[in-house]
Amino acid sequence: MKNDEKKIEGQIPGEALETTQGFWSKDRILQLITLVFVVALFFIIIWQRKNIFEFSVWLAHYAGLKYLGIFILSTAASATLIIPIPGLAMTSALGAISPDPWDPLWVGIASGLGATTGELTGYLLGYSGRMAIPYTKTYEKVVGWMAKWGNWTIFLLALIPNPLFDVAGIASGVLKYPAWKFILLAAAGEIPKHVIFAYLGYWGIQAMPF
Repeated sequence: MKNDEKKIEGQIPGEALETTQGFWSKDRILQLITLVFVVALFFIIIWQRKNIFEFSVWLAHYAGLKYLGIFILSTAASATLIIPIPGLAMTSALGAISPDPWDPLWVGIASGLGATTGELTGYLLGYSGRMAIPYTKTYEKVVGWMAKWGNWTIFLLALIPNPLFDVAGIASGVLKYPAWKFILLAAAGEIPKHVIFAYLGYWGIQAMPF
């Protein structure tokens, strides 16, 4: 009995449980539904990205809906793991055209919240099961970080601009990291980062000699 309870070296938590439950267990069916949803969402965003952009621009014409448009743009930018969209560049551009010193703050907050929401696609992809995750050295390294320093890994990778946060989101889903905690830590990193980039755009345009 003791031998059965020992953790197999290199095994991902929850792997043994999934194996013993059989392929068509309730958890596996939920994972397959999640996988279909995420893949469908990817294709919809990529297919409709022009319409999403135009709709967000249309919302920007109305003062009360401008930040909703920014939120939608940022969500779409972060949700596309296959074809990444430069979300931070858009945040800086929006910050540059903001009319007053306080506006970039709200641009950054809306964009950061959108980025956090979009990153849930990576989490859901990981939750859908290891069968959908390609094994790479980078993925294994991030999983190791998550196993040792889960909270700090999510927060720092969300705060520092880098391509590894998508991997951390996937790893969080695979490891069944609590979704609410992932959202809070991701937001804690994404919002300050997007506020900084919004102000960088604002200060940069203000410094222009015209």
